[in-house]
Amino acid sequence: MLDLMMITIFAIAIFLVIYHHAIYPLMLKIATKNKQEYNPEIAKRCYVFSAEDKKLSRFSIIIPAFNEAKFIAEKIRNLSFIDYPSDRYELILLCDGCHDDTHEIALKTLSELSCHDLKVQLVNFRDNRGKVAVLKEGVARAKFDNIVFSDVSALLPVNSLLMLDSHFKNPAVGAVSAGYQFVKKGSAGEQSYWRYQSMIKSRESSIASVLGAHGAFYALRKSCYQEVPADTINDDFLIPMNVIKLGYRVIYEPRVVAIELEQVNLEQDMSRRLRIAAGNFQQLVYLLPLLSPKYGWNAINFASGKALRAITPFILVFIFISNVYLVPIHSFFLALFACQVCLYSFVMLINLFHISPKLTALKLICYLVNGYWVALQGSLKYILGLQEKIWTKI
Repeated sequence: MLDLMMITIFAIAIFLVIYHHAIYPLMLKIATKNKQEYNPEIAKRCYVFSAEDKKLSRFSIIIPAFNEAKFIAEKIRNLSFIDYPSDRYELILLCDGCHDDTHEIALKTLSELSCHDLKVQLVNFRDNRGKVAVLKEGVARAKFDNIVFSDVSALLPVNSLLMLDSHFKNPAVGAVSAGYQFVKKGSAGEQSYWRYQSMIKSRESSIASVLGAHGAFYALRKSCYQEVPADTINDDFLIPMNVIKLGYRVIYEPRVVAIELEQVNLEQDMSRRLRIAAGNFQQLVYLLPLLSPKYGWNAINFASGKALRAITPFILVFIFISNVYLVPIHSFFLALFACQVCLYSFVMLINLFHISPKLTALKLICYLVNGYWVALQGSLKYILGLQEKIWTKI
């Protein structure tokens, strides 16, 4: 009886891994096959003033900054070059207890001739309050009806606000997330994974809502903003998900792409991925109500995508351990166990000797296995209460 129960649970665990990586994407592909995507035309203003400018939405761009001396000047100049009437948007720049010259460089850059038309609220906090607290302060200071969140190290396209305006003309849209890419390409495995994620986001968005947003650049109606807990790790996921809970759509717009300038080293990348993994597990706990059938496709997307991704590291551990128990029962389980050992040993050797596989498929497998290993560590870090409460520069 025990053996039968173990085999059943073992089979369910394997099915969940296959479902998350293959069946769910196939479901999205089928569901969106004949569905016409809503892609509103993005206006081409070409920096020419006209009477139509008065019809454009107003935006408050909130930028939290912590030790961003390297990029703050470029970010301010970037926002001053946005193709949008200067009286229709404002910049709220919040320096959160920086230990470097972020505030001083920001002041100097704002005095440049090219930035004179930029409407700015520059706030310099003495102490490091944490990103969530800073975002809350920024929203409280916002004068306009639409909020834009962006990272200092991400440059926005000149038509970014025109794109947001085109989507917010639809009253059903509560938030919009733009595309995102690094200025320098990552590994082949990482690139494949990002293409896969972009495809998933586009399909989720077309049938319901995209789950979360890219912190580099996303926007929402101020009326849709709800405060998140002070210890929130992935604020750029939880804030847009609250928009869905209010009954609005969150749209993914890959035609407009934010460019991430910062290149992280291996240690920084590990810290970033650990933090995201901890956030994935935290948001699963916070957003359990979204699994309710009343949310329709959003519930399916959340359960099949983010929720399963958060627990997949634990499922993989269970599969490995339970496979050890099942080995004596049948040679089939011995073969499965041998495959797992070979796979994980292969990835360990790749990491140990810094080998770069030539086949893209192998690179993708290595990226996924390493990603789930980091996710396991990050999730355990959150469960054990070891996650940092105040944001640090990663």
